[in-house]
Amino acid sequence: MARKAYSDEERAQVKEALMVTMIRCIADRGLIHSSIDVLCRKVGISKTFFYSFFSSKEELVLHALRYQQPRLLDYARQLIEDPALSWRAGVEIFLKNCCYGAKSGVAVLSIEEEQQARRCLSEENFQAFRQDQVSFYGKLLSIFGLPTDGIDPRLFGNLALAMMMVHKAIPDTMPFLFPEVAEDMVDFQVRALVDEMERVKENVR
Repeated sequence: MARKAYSDEERAQVKEALMVTMIRCIADRGLIHSSIDVLCRKVGISKTFFYSFFSSKEELVLHALRYQQPRLLDYARQLIEDPALSWRAGVEIFLKNCCYGAKSGVAVLSIEEEQQARRCLSEENFQAFRQDQVSFYGKLLSIFGLPTDGIDPRLFGNLALAMMMVHKAIPDTMPFLFPEVAEDMVDFQVRALVDEMERVKENVR
């Protein structure tokens, strides 16, 4: 059978479909259970064709996480600009929905998944991704009306990701924590983080 020749537009559509599918797989079932075979089957391409876009599943993960960043920034902006919501309510809704990645379709890597991805990345790719993350959290803070000299984007990123990763880890990876109060834990952590953000915001005025 002759191999199909894809146009540049079709290749762009397939690449986007791979990133969208990767995000859904991470949110729904986790990176460990999302093999290249599964991704290719969902998108409807061959494994050989996959490797014409990405050298590995881990490289796709980085592109997928970058791909979701503009969507998250747009979502944060919509919440902050919503006249029916207070500033605090908008920030809290954003952070909680990110914590509940499986429900809201936000891809958050678990501790094991981060370790797995890091082992497969070159130092150059890893450092480039770290810089992208710093830029993303800086833009997010700006949308929330907070200067980066008020809250370090790296600190904000650590605090936000720690909430998300711990919530995702209960109970499978962290069985000694109490899953029955996992959502109460998220509520408490979100309130504490937003309290500090609100304090910084007040000092800017």
